[in-house]
Amino acid sequence: MLIYAWTVAAALNGTLVSSHPVSDQKPVVRVAMCQFEIVDGDIAENMKRAENFIRKAASRGAKLVCLPEAADWGWLYEHARRDAFPIPGAYTDMLARLAKELNVWICAGCLERDGEKTYNSAVLIDPQGNVVLKHRKINTLKFLTAHLYDEGDPAQVSTADTEFGRVGITICADNFNLEIPKRVAADGAWLLLAPHGFAAEVENLRNNAKEFQEHIKRVANHTGMWVVGTNTCRGPIAAGAWKGRPHSGCSTIARPDGTAVAVAKFNTPDVVVFDIPRNR
Repeated sequence: MLIYAWTVAAALNGTLVSSHPVSDQKPVVRVAMCQFEIVDGDIAENMKRAENFIRKAASRGAKLVCLPEAADWGWLYEHARRDAFPIPGAYTDMLARLAKELNVWICAGCLERDGEKTYNSAVLIDPQGNVVLKHRKINTLKFLTAHLYDEGDPAQVSTADTEFGRVGITICADNFNLEIPKRVAADGAWLLLAPHGFAAEVENLRNNAKEFQEHIKRVANHTGMWVVGTNTCRGPIAAGAWKGRPHSGCSTIARPDGTAVAVAKFNTPDVVVFDIPRNR
């Protein structure tokens, strides 16, 4: 029996162009990128959307479901310090419940309150509902976010062992500094989960989408890892210096040689499922 892994052109519309068979003798992990619009500050709506997309991904056989950056409140939410939940907390508890019910792994970006500090974080939750890995964004783009949350500690970059091998997490602009994802690779990870929130002015959005794809390919090529970059789409950002900017979508999976093998739609909600060979 053959499991089919779909190859998607690295184009803005995410058009399916070809397929190739992967032998049963080469195990795979079925990964889903859940690309959707996050409404700044509307936690109830964002939780409903996350659940809807996770269920869609699970119904298509995904074992690992990936959501964008700050999928709970939005990464530039103006009341982040007031409203962020702890981890574990209301948002990750919802994800944990779904992980257990659907028997899937979930990676999602979320804002985090920890005492007097607030972080832009991401978690990996196992099918038993446990948070097995947490990453706090290091390169927070302080000119935009210093009033919203704090920087993570580079010394705390870590990985987790899973049933499909060792994986790590970085968040969006962390990957502008290749030394951060390289730390993940140096710790033995073969797969990098990277929630993103790429955004730009409306007139520059298509270029932003192209830049996003090149960014994910570059990280993969320079680290030797598979990279799953799940981006936000639409918007727009509700407040602050980037108010009005939408997100470009085009969530991308790249293999270790820097080739894009799956790309979601431009600026449109989408679920893309891809079988990644477990090569380590």
